[in-house]
Amino acid sequence: MNYRNAITMTTLSVIAVFTLASFTGFEIADTDAIPAAVQPAKYVFVENITPTVEFTFRDGYEISPFQLFTQTGGFGTTTAEATLRTSTTSTAYVKDGGEKTGRAKPSFTLEKNVGGTPYLYTAADEAQKYQLNAGMEFPYKYFDVTVFLAAGGDTLRAFEYRDCQVKSYLVTTRSDNEEGYTGKGFVFVDQFSFECDGYTPINPSMEKISNIAKAKTISSSDLKSTDKWEPGFFQK
Repeated sequence: MNYRNAITMTTLSVIAVFTLASFTGFEIADTDAIPAAVQPAKYVFVENITPTVEFTFRDGYEISPFQLFTQTGGFGTTTAEATLRTSTTSTAYVKDGGEKTGRAKPSFTLEKNVGGTPYLYTAADEAQKYQLNAGMEFPYKYFDVTVFLAAGGDTLRAFEYRDCQVKSYLVTTRSDNEEGYTGKGFVFVDQFSFECDGYTPINPSMEKISNIAKAKTISSSDLKSTDKWEPGFFQK
């Protein structure tokens, strides 16, 4: 890919992100790190660390601010299953009393204010419609999710989830328990839970350290280039 094509693709990507932001009704922060969605002003986040989530579906994607993110499975958790053996009297399988353990699928929950995610709502509605038919394929059954935890323009932690499904969805009402109802008011929120086939944790701080270390390393090919030699050295 040449430099001109790279610039063109980057420009188109930026246009697409801002078009999506206009469609879904939220703002995009001015940052080179990630397309960070701006949180509602009345919410207070310690150290200004907020979650932004990107959903990638078959026919489109969307980015939205979320207020709550919780990992519920996939790292260091196991599930127990009864092992099976073939019955001597029939071809059916029967439990032999043993158990095996395996790593649970990555899973997590998200919560946000109602609105702004038409694609995700469609995935939740289809999951509810076809929940009694596990083998049913539908357009929004599987999708990828990337969760960014960022402060300002810096991504502190991120998680890439692959082949995810909506496992549950509901709308609930929250209020400030420390104030009277007439003081702070009510908020209607979406609560989602997801299960995925895999995930990759991202450690941006370590990646920066590794890049700096690589930049300071001089290879043997660099030593052959006289323009990298210190003053006072020359080639005979």
